[in-house]
Amino acid sequence: MLNLGFQEILVILFVALIFLGPNMLPEIASGLGKAIREVRKAAADIKNEISLDDAIRGPLAELRDATMLAPEELKRRDEAQKAKRKAELEERERKLREEAERRRIEGEEQKRRDEEQVAKARAEREEQERKAREEQERKAREETERRRIEAEERKHRDEEKAAKKRAEKEEQERKAREEAERRRIEGEEQKRRDEEQAAKARAEREEQERKAREEAERRRIEGEERKHRDEEKAAKKRAEREEQERKSREEAEQQHAASKVSARAAKAAEARPAAGSAVVSGVTMVMNPPPDANRPPLPVSVVLPPAPAGARPPPVPAKSLRSMASHLPPPLPSHADAKSPRPSLPPLPRKKG
Repeated sequence: MLNLGFQEILVILFVALIFLGPNMLPEIASGLGKAIREVRKAAADIKNEISLDDAIRGPLAELRDATMLAPEELKRRDEAQKAKRKAELEERERKLREEAERRRIEGEEQKRRDEEQVAKARAEREEQERKAREEQERKAREETERRRIEAEERKHRDEEKAAKKRAEKEEQERKAREEAERRRIEGEEQKRRDEEQAAKARAEREEQERKAREEAERRRIEGEERKHRDEEKAAKKRAEREEQERKSREEAEQQHAASKVSARAAKAAEARPAAGSAVVSGVTMVMNPPPDANRPPLPVSVVLPPAPAGARPPPVPAKSLRSMASHLPPPLPSHADAKSPRPSLPPLPRKKG
């Protein structure tokens, strides 16, 4: 319980430092040391008492057994103790023999190890001497080889320097030739570039003039096309206007003819309808007899039934009026018709192309 190590003591001191503070640590440490010493002293006293009790307890137990047990039991115990002591003695002698044998074996093993170590040391010394001789021979060979290589390298460097100087001289001559050739080529290239720039400027000027001509031609063509489109639009508008005027004149002519037919029909409605006439939709039509080559066809008369007073006559479709008007004789010219000339239809526009 009290076998505290250094780490446990440090942990205890750290906890005490945290909870108690640095001022009380010396007093607590001194008290703890005194307590530990007292505990150790008490434990030593207890151990001494226990060993003393064991030393006294053995003879007392033998005396109690000698006074209380029977002679046969005492004899048997004595024999058992003698056998036990004899066995212990034999065991001790066996252990001593084993220990002596072990020591002898260990001595022989140690002697063998010593001999092996001596042989190993001698072999290592011989190996070191051999390695030293080989190292010296190797160093001598390396030194000879190094000197030979240095002489060859020196000779090679001298040759390289001479070749380098010769190559530098040739390189300078080559550079001088290349510089002269480069200047000649640059002069020719500059001359060619100047000629190309002049040709390019001339081509650009010609291209600009061509583009200007093309632009002028394009503008002229666009002007002509615009003028042509304007003329076509004006002709189309004029044709549309003439078509509208023609349609309005036709409608006026149709209305005028319808009004005349209506007027004649109203006049004819006052007369009595003739025999053999057919009434169709409130209109009495006088049918022509079969055509004869010697007699012209009779006109078709339209007789309306009498209408009641104040009522307007029923309207007649324009198609029927036109079909009937084609068979009617031309109306007699009146005073109003003589004063106002009959409008004539405009000519139809002809398609272009």
